[in-house]
This record gives sequence, C-alpha cells and structure tokens, in this order.
Amino acid sequence: MIRAKLFGALLVLIPVSLALGATSLGAQRMGLPQVMLFEQSWRGIEGKETRWPVAVAAAAKSEIAVADAHGSRLLVFRREGVSWTLAKILSLPGAPVSLARVEKRYVVALRNGMGVVAFEGPDLLQRKLSFPKDIVPGPLAAGPGGSLYLYDYGSRRVIMLSASGTVERRIDAGPWVSAIASAPGGDLFVAEPVAATVKKYGSGGGLEATWSLPGLGPVPAWPSAVAVTPGGEVLVADRHNGRLLVLDATGRPLGQGSRRGFDPGLLRFPSGIALLPDGGIVVTDEGNGRVELFRRIQPGQGR
Repeated sequence: MIRAKLFGALLVLIPVSLALGATSLGAQRMGLPQVMLFEQSWRGIEGKETRWPVAVAAAAKSEIAVADAHGSRLLVFRREGVSWTLAKILSLPGAPVSLARVEKRYVVALRNGMGVVAFEGPDLLQRKLSFPKDIVPGPLAAGPGGSLYLYDYGSRRVIMLSASGTVERRIDAGPWVSAIASAPGGDLFVAEPVAATVKKYGSGGGLEATWSLPGLGPVPAWPSAVAVTPGGEVLVADRHNGRLLVLDATGRPLGQGSRRGFDPGLLRFPSGIALLPDGGIVVTDEGNGRVELFRRIQPGQGR
C-alpha cells in the first residue's frame, strides 16, 4: 500500500517537474533581440590572411591592427573605399595575448612573460617597453593621458602605468581576467570568464558593480573582450555562444549581435572588439580566422 502511494505521488510529481523544467529551459533559450547589423568580413590576401586573430585595435576610421597568434604577427589593415586591404605585416618577438591602441601607437602584450612591445610612428617601428620586472602582462587597455591599464597575471591585479611606465595604481581583480576596457570618464571594466561577469571599477579604482552576463540556453556566457561606446554602452564578446552582448550603462542586457556559425556574419570564437569613429564595430573571430564589421541598430531596424 505504501509503495503504491509513493508510486502514485511520483506519477504526479514527474509531469510537474518536467513542465517546470521545460518552462525554465524555454526561458533560458529565449534570445535577446538582434541589435547589430553585419556589414562585411575579411581575412587579407591568400597566403597572408589572418589565421588565429586574438585581438584588434583601431587607429582611425580607416586603419585597424589585428594581433595574430599564428606566426606571431601584427597585421595592419587599411580601408580603401568600402574594402579593407592588408597594408603591413609586422613580426612579433612572441605570441600575442592582447592589443591596445594608446594614443598614436599600438601596444602588444606577449605570452609567457615575454613583455610588451609598441609600434610607433608612421613606419610602425617596434620598441620594447620597460616595465617592472615582476609584472607578467596580460590584457591591455588604453588609459587617460597616454597611460596604460594592464592585467598582471602574477599579482592578479589591474595595474595602471603612466606614459613613462611607472606604476600609478593597482586594482585587485579576479584570478582569471580575459579582457579589460576603459571608458572616457575613467571607469574600468574587467571581464571574468569563469564567473561569467563584468566588473565595473570607478575612476578611483573602487569596485562599483558586478554584472552577471546571460547565457544562451544551457551554455553560460564566456566574456572574451570588452569595449565601451562613446554613448556608454558596454559591448561584450561572448566566446562560447558566438555572439556580442550589448549592455546599457547599468549592466542591463539590451540585445545581442550575430550568432554562432561558420558563414560570414556569424561567429565561432569572438576574441576582440574595436570601435571605429563612424560607429562601426570590428570583431576578430578566432574560430573562423577572420575580421568582421558590424553596426549598432535598434531592434527591428533594417538597412
């Protein structure tokens, strides 16, 4: 009798739990609105195209640089009309981990503690930057007045370095930081992929907010790059879900761009974001080995 009652109770509970699970899963699968329009993609010329692009930085509306871990190179693309062409290939002394445009130079952090190099001047001549020896460089971001933000893998802190290379500030961060970005007002945004969060630090270095990023179905978000628009929106590359997340200034998700796939306009493993002055959003796609250009739109807006 007891077994029969238990079996009957299970028959009642199973459909209810299945229904609740379906509702929960359905809610997780509900996508954010598409708020980006794909414009074009490129890789370079045959035999010299991007293979493993890990980061991108923009110098102007008509020039970007891509750090390519395949062959340890910095690829400089320039726009002629509507097309982007490969203008320069610059060798790196080691595999790149991050890239930033700091005033009039490209700054590249190298893997395995091999330091930081800068490419300067009209000919983009390479120069190794001098930093304190105990710093193990990781993700980079431009700071105010020619300063540089750098995540130090050794101390697990974000370090603000002056234009001359002296340490001005140290900010405690998580054990694994994949990207950092600064806003014009001095705020700093730090992406932590394992926790699927972006942390916002004020201009004084204090932690102001921690934003949890929405996953897609059962796959949690994995932030791999961050950028802040002039209007205050925060763009986050979600590596595991092949998309871009758009957050407002309070961390509320507004929408997404692209989706996971192989075709042009789709992303496999987005790795870097750069903003062009004309509103273009340049994304490096490590999984497809190419560079893609998007533009922010309102939901439902076409060309």
